[in-house]
Amino acid sequence: MASPRSIEVKVGVLILTAVSLLAAFILVMGGINFQPTYSIFVDFDNPGGLQAGAPIKIAGVKVGKIAEIRFRGGVDGATGKREALVRLKALIEKQYQPSVHENSLFYVTNQSVLGEQFLAIEPGSSDRPVLADGSAVRGLDPPRLDMLIAEMYDLLHSTVSTVHENKAQIGEAFDGLRKTLKGTGEFMERNQGHLDKIAENVEKVTVDADDLVKGAKGKFVENPQIDHILASAEKVSDDAARDVGPLLVDGRATMVSARRLAETVGDPKEQAKLRQTLDDVSVVASRAKGMTGDAAEILSHVKRGKGTVGAVVMDEQLYDDLQELVRDLKHNPWKFFWRE
Repeated sequence: MASPRSIEVKVGVLILTAVSLLAAFILVMGGINFQPTYSIFVDFDNPGGLQAGAPIKIAGVKVGKIAEIRFRGGVDGATGKREALVRLKALIEKQYQPSVHENSLFYVTNQSVLGEQFLAIEPGSSDRPVLADGSAVRGLDPPRLDMLIAEMYDLLHSTVSTVHENKAQIGEAFDGLRKTLKGTGEFMERNQGHLDKIAENVEKVTVDADDLVKGAKGKFVENPQIDHILASAEKVSDDAARDVGPLLVDGRATMVSARRLAETVGDPKEQAKLRQTLDDVSVVASRAKGMTGDAAEILSHVKRGKGTVGAVVMDEQLYDDLQELVRDLKHNPWKFFWRE
């Protein structure tokens, strides 16, 4: 039979073993480790559902935990701007400090769709300084799904309320649309023959227009007679411009002689009539010279394709545009009746 002392020893060993197992379980489940850590403060306007004790991960590896979350809304005395509403105190193991740089990104995410939220860190560029102990950084606020759902609900509620309030007007609008569509269909059915005739007439018009354009091109663009007329007119204008000058000089000399003669012949009335006649002849000669110059300039403009006549006679693009218009009307005859 065992002595009472040995029983007490066994009970004591059993209790110590249970306490050790409980402590080990608490350490494992609580994520408690004895690695040295340093702290970083991360500011958010809304960190979502992140809680104190949530893990901190870099590339999916746990490197620390959230030690504290506190509200700190206020105004910065130096800048006068509103401060971030929430500040997190992140404890990160010292061994991972070289991976956290000044341009690192801090954001809240989930392990899965419905999993635990944690603070993730994008290390940043290796050429930037390492983030020092006690530094304060700005985190990226997570998307507000709750706010999005609330706004969608409000929009849906407003839409439903509007439909209920204007049910009669909406019904009248749909009824009017139904009547319009029905009337259009009945009109098309009643006037099917007329519409077919209109389409045939439109097609005939487009064919005639095509023939007209081809005829105009053959007569006014590709006709060598036009070129011959223009060349002859240009030659006449050049000859006139060349000959009018000397003729005017001779005419002026003749007029001077005639004036002198008129001053010595006949009575004063006849001399006055003769001088008036000579003045009229001088004016006519000057106008003839101007008209010759104008004709030469007009012919030059026509040959260069300027003006309406020049565009019709010399510009082949006009013919191409007209032909394209006729082709478009053949394929889309409804454009004769459409108004913007």
